[in-house]
Amino acid sequence: MEPIRTRAVRARRALARALRPLPGPPTRSAALGDAALGLSMALLCVGEMVLRALTGGLAPGEALGWGVGSVVMVVVVVGLARPYPLVALVVVVIASFQVYGAGPLLLCVAYLTGRRMPTVRPALVLAGVALVVGAVPLIGGAVDPGLWSMALAGLVLTVALPWLIGVYRRQHVELSTAGWEHARQLRREHRLVADQTRIRERSRIAQDMHDSLGHELSLIALRAGALEVDPELGERHREAVAELRATAVTATTHLREIIGVLRTDAEPDPIAPTGEDVTDLVQRARDSGMRITLVRDGDTAHLPPMVGRAVHRVLQESLTNATRHAPGAEVAVSIATDGEHLEVRAVNPVPGTEGADPGAGIGGRRGLIGLRERVRLVGGVFAAGPTGDGAWEVCAVLPVRGGAALPDEEEGGEETAIDRLQREARRRFRGGWSALIAAPAVMVAVLVFFVSWTIITEMEESTLTPEEFDRLRPGTPQSRVERALPPLSVPFDARDLAEDAVPEGAVCNYYRSGSGLFDEETVFYQLCFTEGRLSSKREAPIR
Repeated sequence: MEPIRTRAVRARRALARALRPLPGPPTRSAALGDAALGLSMALLCVGEMVLRALTGGLAPGEALGWGVGSVVMVVVVVGLARPYPLVALVVVVIASFQVYGAGPLLLCVAYLTGRRMPTVRPALVLAGVALVVGAVPLIGGAVDPGLWSMALAGLVLTVALPWLIGVYRRQHVELSTAGWEHARQLRREHRLVADQTRIRERSRIAQDMHDSLGHELSLIALRAGALEVDPELGERHREAVAELRATAVTATTHLREIIGVLRTDAEPDPIAPTGEDVTDLVQRARDSGMRITLVRDGDTAHLPPMVGRAVHRVLQESLTNATRHAPGAEVAVSIATDGEHLEVRAVNPVPGTEGADPGAGIGGRRGLIGLRERVRLVGGVFAAGPTGDGAWEVCAVLPVRGGAALPDEEEGGEETAIDRLQREARRRFRGGWSALIAAPAVMVAVLVFFVSWTIITEMEESTLTPEEFDRLRPGTPQSRVERALPPLSVPFDARDLAEDAVPEGAVCNYYRSGSGLFDEETVFYQLCFTEGRLSSKREAPIR
């Protein structure tokens, strides 16, 4: 059996954890929200005390004292609601039994307790302790069971239900935050894949540089070697040509070494011939069984090496995707130029799925990412997507003479896009949540106002002051008495009156002695009329 001292230590530690302040200071908007809540609740409590003073329920001095105490209570509760929400809830529950205006504050604090507390166990333990303590007077017979049941039901509606709503809201926010963070993580992974694809594409570009520049440097070395053995050259010119040939050979060797270092990817070398142009590429694809229509518009024979290789790569990747995702379909290829810009386009149908994304297959759009990088580096624009009629289109527009690389539109764009979507989602949710809360709150406020106004009006119009009651004399004609009576009478059920409260043959009316809503000294008068005259008057014999 566990020693009592050990239990006490564990209980003290649990209490310390439960009363530990929540971390983090409030933000500026949170502080403004707390101030608005405190101000509105303080005005509500002060308004209650003013109403009590005006209706005679409290003397002016007492109303002032209760008003100051209510404001202090609101300040303490609002100040504790953020670092110590459970303590604030206990304080406002106790205060709500004395100040009716603390009811709305109780609802807010109960909701905020569930919303802010990271665990629900301390609140459940506190509720269990309060239930046990509250049941002691019931078991001892000191409290009426009906009254105890009503108090318990009121606490469930004003404390437990808002607290559960706050817990649900906190869990919803945590799940939403986890979902957005997961989306950011997926975007970061996508970014890493895209960066790797761009690096591989740049490695291919480096290989293209080797193929083109190495060929040109080899020709320079070859021609320099021919000049070197020309007998018509003088010794001085022959030495200069020899140095030129050696420099070209050295440059070719260095270029091969540098490109070898840059090509760190594990992809196999391309099997296409180095000097293959678009016509050769299309013919080779046709020889493999593909159906391709090629349309040219303008002279594309003398393109810079980087632009020509970009056009070749766009068509090569487009034909590869068409073979993989639309085998047997006819591919329409068009190349057009106006002398300044060149447009290359490849369109193929996607059987079975209208507007499907061929780039989202096994490769995960890596081929399209590589093409976009290739086109961007020569100053062009790339686009790929469904056409809307069940086909897939790849299009690139490049400057004929080449150009500087355009800025990467995706650089840092994923996080910005997710943040923008999250802000928009929060704005829509807050708008709907505010409307969901504001509409019932306004309806309840209007209903409470009209009900209170009706009750106060009926109480005022059914009040017969003690002075007026004393001036009434039995035997006075009923018509004369009615001129001195208020316009309304208090409806009493016969079950609320003592036995034989109404004399036989008489008709009785009932009136209040005061119009105070919270006046505990108010009594009810009974006036009975028989045969058109006031037969008796007395305090109503209420059970």
